[in-house]
Amino acid sequence: MIAPPKEQTQRKGQRSPSCGCDKATRSRSAWVRVTIGVVVVSALAVLAVKWWMGNDENAGDEKPIPQERRVKPITVSPPKSTTETVTAEQPQPTVDDNKRYENGVEVLSSTITTNANGITVERLVLANGKTKKKVRHPKPIFEFSSDDLIATAISVKPGESMPPLPINRNIDNEFAQSLLSPIRISDDDSDEVKEIKAKVMETRAYLAEEIKRGNSVYQALMDHQAEVNRVADTRLMAIQELQKVRDEMGDEAAEEFKERINESFKARGIPEIGKRPTIETEKEMP
Repeated sequence: MIAPPKEQTQRKGQRSPSCGCDKATRSRSAWVRVTIGVVVVSALAVLAVKWWMGNDENAGDEKPIPQERRVKPITVSPPKSTTETVTAEQPQPTVDDNKRYENGVEVLSSTITTNANGITVERLVLANGKTKKKVRHPKPIFEFSSDDLIATAISVKPGESMPPLPINRNIDNEFAQSLLSPIRISDDDSDEVKEIKAKVMETRAYLAEEIKRGNSVYQALMDHQAEVNRVADTRLMAIQELQKVRDEMGDEAAEEFKERINESFKARGIPEIGKRPTIETEKEMP
């Protein structure tokens, strides 16, 4: 049997295969290992820096915990007093309960007058030398203006002229509404108010009949005003003529003329002329 050939023994002086690399090769391997180490260390350093910066940014994103809001207390100031404080330098004037005062000034005298329309005018004389007038209008007697117009129209005495009445075309509608509210005479009314209310009630009934005949309240009041002024003008002309007769022919002739005029007036329903009438006293009645 042939035995397998033994490996050839290494020749003397021949390099072992395990150390077949030369010096240059060993140097190049060492440089590669150093380079890889530097890269690894640099990579680790970069990762460390990014990790640190990331933590720092996250720390900046954290929202601060809001502190407890402090509510400012609301202070309510006490209301200012509407009364003036009187100091020692402003002494209060002495007030006598037995005297009358107007805005803190003593009233020395007072005069009160009432006109035909029931308006009261009071004139005051004050201690500071000034005067003051106070006007008080009477309480309305009627609820409707149509009743006020009727009262004005029938209150003119015979022989006197009537001022223009503030009549408008709506007077008929208002008069119709007034008929739904009867006029009431109260025990508290004065005698003058009771009398005028009674006259207006009678005139209401008369005007209601005129409406049934086809007439209107507006036209009835206008005709009444024209008739009153016609009578006043006729009486005034007679008085003027009577004065002329007295001046030219004497008192006896004037009296005879006046008697003839009064007979005519009586037949026509015109107030007669008085004893010695003048233009200024034309309202004088016999």
